Amino acid sequence: METGVTTLVNVVSLECEKTDPIQVRPVGQTSKNLNQRNNKMKKRITSTLLLAVFAFMAVDAIAQETEEHVRMEYLLCSLNEGFTFQDVINNAKEYGELVTADGSKYSQFMMRPMIIGERFEGITHIIAGMWPDGKELYKEYGNYVNKYIDERSENSPHTCNITFATMDRIVINDFRENETIDQRWPLQLADCNLKEGASMDSAIQIQKDAHQAAVANGMRGYGVNFQVPYLGFQDSEIDFLSAVWWQSFEHRGNMAQNYYKIAETHGQSMNSVASCKNDRAYFVERIFTTWE
Repeated sequence: METGVTTLVNVVSLECEKTDPIQVRPVGQTSKNLNQRNNKMKKRITSTLLLAVFAFMAVDAIAQETEEHVRMEYLLCSLNEGFTFQDVINNAKEYGELVTADGSKYSQFMMRPMIIGERFEGITHIIAGMWPDGKELYKEYGNYVNKYIDERSENSPHTCNITFATMDRIVINDFRENETIDQRWPLQLADCNLKEGASMDSAIQIQKDAHQAAVANGMRGYGVNFQVPYLGFQDSEIDFLSAVWWQSFEHRGNMAQNYYKIAETHGQSMNSVASCKNDRAYFVERIFTTWE
């Protein structure tokens, strides 16, 4: 299975009820956050969780292998009529200027689907936020809720109804500074459950072994993160989420062409410790970052 060393995940099914846009973390704006609607909407969404483990920081050369739990947030959004994704990005950068002035360590990214199947009807994009640790998460949250949360815009470029948070383990970071780096890079996700008797540490070690084999066969410029559910999950049956990023589509294509060389041996090893399904692909771009 040519997945670029990502076969370590299982499925999670969520039922989320959409009402008015939730007053959650900013999707990158101060007064331009969540579009308020007078008429309440109720819409049932039963879908496979697609939270990414974007090792975004590695793409920006700011990630290292660590036991520290990087914190991530995900806001599932719909583009409002008459607006573009560039409007969303421009709006988000305004909040980034305030985060920088506050001295918080926070980064924000936009994820858009390439091949995902039938998931999250009406969701056009995901805004992902990232902090280096829990301390920085709550520092930035504190600034937001005490300074900016009450500011509103009646002309927001998007509406964000659902939000989640995870704690991440950076498993592999093979960022290649002197090789091709795309402004928008590919990301492949899957959902995981550990098999009986298996541990997260064993899954991580298998990924590291697979990485050594990948390097030996000329596959570099990629990384792997594992995410553990933290906040906002409802009846989650997932142990963790796994994602593989590539710093360019050129690197992704190289792995697609050559992964067969290690697939049999390392695919079997990964399947022995975890059950995975729902592979899907996105492209990601950075909006802003305040830490290196």
